[in-house]
Amino acid sequence: MNLRKLFYPLMAALLITACGKENDEPTPPPTDRVEPEITACNVSEGQEVDPEALTEIRISYNTTVTLNNADRITLNGSRLTASVSEGNTVVLPVELKMGTDYQLVVPAHAVIANNGASYGPALTLKFKTLTKGQDPSEPTNFAPLTNTNATAQAVNVYNFLIQQHGQKIISGAMANVNNNNDMADWVNRVTGKYPALTGYDFIHLKDSKPGAWIDYSDIAPARTQWQNNGLVTYMWHWNAPNSKEDYEKGATGKYGFYIPGKGSEGTEFDIREALKEGTWQNEFLLADIDRVAEVLGQLQQAGIPVLWRPLHEAAGDYRYGPWFWWGRHGDEYVKQLWILLYDRLVRYHGLNNLIWVWTAQCQRGYEAQMKASYPGDEYVDIVGVDLYPDNDNSQVVSYKAALDMTDGRKLVSLSEVGRIPSPQKCMNDGAYWAWFMEWYTYNIDNNAAVDDFGNTRDAWKQVMTSPFVMTREQMPDLKN
Repeated sequence: MNLRKLFYPLMAALLITACGKENDEPTPPPTDRVEPEITACNVSEGQEVDPEALTEIRISYNTTVTLNNADRITLNGSRLTASVSEGNTVVLPVELKMGTDYQLVVPAHAVIANNGASYGPALTLKFKTLTKGQDPSEPTNFAPLTNTNATAQAVNVYNFLIQQHGQKIISGAMANVNNNNDMADWVNRVTGKYPALTGYDFIHLKDSKPGAWIDYSDIAPARTQWQNNGLVTYMWHWNAPNSKEDYEKGATGKYGFYIPGKGSEGTEFDIREALKEGTWQNEFLLADIDRVAEVLGQLQQAGIPVLWRPLHEAAGDYRYGPWFWWGRHGDEYVKQLWILLYDRLVRYHGLNNLIWVWTAQCQRGYEAQMKASYPGDEYVDIVGVDLYPDNDNSQVVSYKAALDMTDGRKLVSLSEVGRIPSPQKCMNDGAYWAWFMEWYTYNIDNNAAVDDFGNTRDAWKQVMTSPFVMTREQMPDLKN
């Protein structure tokens, strides 16, 4: 038997079986392969950073990654020692100097994914550090608190917000209307983190009393938030009587905050009459302010500062008119009521725990009206805008319009929002929101996969784990 004649045909058959026919199509990549993309970086293009605060650059990807040691990741031409944290974040320790321009270069093949089948995108990023003598915690363009007698805690909160400017956005979630932390609790169940800020609404003040279904004198939700180093904000959907008869009879079921035709709870309550001494409208107005003052006073006694945001969205829609009774008769009356509120709460009731937040109505083409509605620097500490876009863009146009409204003297917050903007996009675009306040989903189910505004569980996780977002777990103790 000729063994050589048997050996070569056998080897050929084995090779064909192992490798396939010569003209077979190549095996396609697995369909579940995720091509690596950068999802977050704690430094953005053109950003000015504090060299003492930034000790490492962190670049996160949308999938598990490893490093290709053959490619150099450099900062100003010097190679950085890189590592991978939590499977998807490249960590680059840095030692930065004051007043220096930097360029970070991550080559296209430096980051590997899918067991070597894919590479991360190239990244070139330019940023700079503060010059000597600059203090990032106290930008000279932000005015001090309007109340010179502000409590130490209020000053601590305000200074902390200034310190985060351009670095971190404070995360926030609005409470349900019955004065609870349900929305914040849901965010925690979804992400494992609590919002740093929770919001409450005096919307049912007319029904509030001890033992009732709503009792604002029970400040337990706000106290829980503050005791855990969180921040607190209050607003006021202000229900007012539809008529003198309703007021005198205490017919609170007929109270409302919308003007007639704008919502189911309409009222003819007239702000012009309410600002006149001796009218029944003025009597109601002062009595309601005094009721709110009692709760705000409890918070002050408990050492809790409040980001206080009354008279929100006064202008309504510049094209179609106002929504609420406080804005029905124009800017001048709203400003008078704002100043009355300020004087009554601060000077009459001695409430020094309030940081005053004015909600500016922002629409393109109406910047002049937006500016005209502003009550004035001496009565406002922070400006907010309420936006409900169907995307996660930075909303930088609205941010800059609100910033320009005060010539850059006041911080700007996203005081209500539906879809949460991408923190990375905010930093890239220079939309340095002091905080975002996600509006509540009514009676949100523990197992809900998405909130009422299209923010999925995954979207919430991405926001709450962003290096540009502050959660309650990251908050310092601002009590003393």
